Amino acid sequence: MKKIILTSLLVLTTFTASAAMESSSKMRFSGDIEYSSFCEAVVNDDLDMLKRSVKNKIGLVAINSKGVMRKLISADGVTCNGVDLIKFSEQRKASHVNAYLTTGV
Repeated sequence: MKKIILTSLLVLTTFTASAAMESSSKMRFSGDIEYSSFCEAVVNDDLDMLKRSVKNKIGLVAINSKGVMRKLISADGVTCNGVDLIKFSEQRKASHVNAYLTTGV
């Protein structure tokens, strides 16, 4: 009985992972792809990915995470599809990321 349950969980996990990869593989990036993870975080409404991306830019963009966030959402910050991160998260209905972007800074 335990082997059947374990096999079912492995199949479900594999299907979920491939579905997630499939949705992200349909994205195309142009421009500076070093910042593409921010757009991808919005598309997937993945707050953890956004926070990891911010941490990865500490020292490159600003000296701390608040500074990185301020620069990213500023008028000349990161844009996705030609709009800033906050507007892009509103367009994509990425509620978790939008809430963090609008109240986290």
